[in-house]
Amino acid sequence: MNNVMADFQKAFAETLKIEGGYSNHKADKGGETYKGISRVHWPDWPGWDIIDEIKENVERGSWEGNMNRDNRLEAYVASFYQYNFWDKQKCNQMPQEIADELFDTSVNMGTAYGAECLQKALNKLNRNQRDYPDIVVDGGIGPVTIGTLREYLKTSRFNTRNREKLVKWLLRWMNYYQLQRYDNITNANLEQEVFVPGWTERV
Repeated sequence: MNNVMADFQKAFAETLKIEGGYSNHKADKGGETYKGISRVHWPDWPGWDIIDEIKENVERGSWEGNMNRDNRLEAYVASFYQYNFWDKQKCNQMPQEIADELFDTSVNMGTAYGAECLQKALNKLNRNQRDYPDIVVDGGIGPVTIGTLREYLKTSRFNTRNREKLVKWLLRWMNYYQLQRYDNITNANLEQEVFVPGWTERV
């Protein structure tokens, strides 16, 4: 693995394109959300105070525009994602492509399942432990997972592999486990199928 750290701003910008702006969809279990931050799950996020102030003082049709122009609110959004997802998942210790995928999956599905997708993919690609040992799929990114990712990328020494191919393989398996989760969600609750097109954009 090279020493160039993945860039949070790059991953953050791509995820925000999918998360969108202000929403309060009746079928969304997260309830009221702003740029993917759910009021149900993150009720103490300080950005809600600013959002409530805008909703109280501005006409409904102008809510989102005013929110998007508020520099304090945008700073709260960025710090929220960096602290709770990027830093927690140690994304800066990974190649950009893997960091981008892990970050976005963790935002959408939670850090534990995002980590599981990476861990399961690494285990799947070790040729029955010929290249490196399986790791425990515990939903936490620590030194063992980071070390195993580095070992996986070192298998580029085989003449049938290169870095680009290894990254592509890992991303495909991470996406497979992501789709598997979406499938389970919609099979359990058909009302959630309304979100499938948006979810598929993340794969």
